[in-house]
Amino acid sequence: MNDKTQGFVLQSIRYGDTSLIVKAFTLDNGLQTFMVKGVRGKSSKNRMAFFQPMTFLSFVQNCKPTKSGIGYIKDIELLYAYRSLASTMNKSAILIYLSDLLSHTLTQQERNEPLYRFVFNSVEWLDLVESGYANFPLYFTLELSRFLGFYPQSNYREHALFDMMEGQFVALQPPHAYILDEENSALLAQLLNLGVDELDKVPMTGLQRNALLDGVLTFMRLHAPMMKGLQSHEVLKEVLR
Repeated sequence: MNDKTQGFVLQSIRYGDTSLIVKAFTLDNGLQTFMVKGVRGKSSKNRMAFFQPMTFLSFVQNCKPTKSGIGYIKDIELLYAYRSLASTMNKSAILIYLSDLLSHTLTQQERNEPLYRFVFNSVEWLDLVESGYANFPLYFTLELSRFLGFYPQSNYREHALFDMMEGQFVALQPPHAYILDEENSALLAQLLNLGVDELDKVPMTGLQRNALLDGVLTFMRLHAPMMKGLQSHEVLKEVLR
């Protein structure tokens, strides 16, 4: 049985002379792994560019797996063509970070349309906006934690500290080191529950932004152990400094 769906690429690995093994997060079935045949042949309709990380595709998936247990896809079309993400250095660095972050956190092999729509709408916003996106990686990371089930509580009070273990703001130093200092806690509180179009309402220096990103990622690692090995944020911090 063949079903048409859509998804975004997380990873692709060469298989044989002309094929790829592609890991994608799909609208209908969550995280899936597929084989794509004949990608690198001269007459191939499935161009390699289609399988770069964070490329959104529509395709027909075959529900019957191959001998290796992996299904395959065909009739592949580009769902969304980027206008600026590939050609703007800062945006390209953010896209690499998003791909790395999602590869380390998305494990669900089931339908999650709200999560899929969030990723698509967020990436489209980043592609179309011309300025005011420096805080976008922070926004995206925090919103992703909402879908993963541990979004920070919005209980900030003046001079509070953010307790990463508990995911909430506290008045007193907890008996562990996983806290944000007062400055970063205040910045985090301002970001919480803002829409993507409101991100420029929280002005930050590059140093402040990088320090807060380190803190948010520590919070993420405490609640999503599969995030170990994430490295792309270091490049991102250099680009957005």
